[in-house]
Amino acid sequence: MRQAIRVLKTPVTLILLLAILGFGAQWGYQQIRQEDAVRDTPCVIQDVGKELTPEKVTVRVLNGGEAGGHAKRTREFLLAYDFWVIYYNNSDRRVTTTTVVGHSADDPEVQLVAKMFNDVVTEGDGRIDHVVDVIVPTKYQERENPEKPSIAVDGPVCLPTIHSSSPNPSSTV
Repeated sequence: MRQAIRVLKTPVTLILLLAILGFGAQWGYQQIRQEDAVRDTPCVIQDVGKELTPEKVTVRVLNGGEAGGHAKRTREFLLAYDFWVIYYNNSDRRVTTTTVVGHSADDPEVQLVAKMFNDVVTEGDGRIDHVVDVIVPTKYQERENPEKPSIAVDGPVCLPTIHSSSPNPSSTV
């Protein structure tokens, strides 16, 4: 009996490890596909009244500088003003000026986020979800004590639909 257990121990362990590896690969693939689905979801036309406020704007914060911690610090800054920060991490893109990227450089959500920083460059890349990316360099400045930000709009605005019931989602990285 002991001989049989000793002979079967290695193959059974190998099969269990392969099963765990397969499960992990499947789970990772599903997570990537889910992020792609969210990213490819078009915005929805929403009536926000006469002004757009931070709680309607969805933001991703990316560190485009050499030093660490800037994305996290910027995330906390934007959360304090009720922006919907859904993601923060490092960026492959290196920047020397705070860069705010959205569907169009003139979109109200891009302009509202840009109001939160000094020395900002705005860009548009035609993204259909209207999520705004903030890419911060190593040296940048948030506005000191900005008023409750808002921006005047004429009519409905196209905004993402990925809001949960809380303005500070716990699904951030």
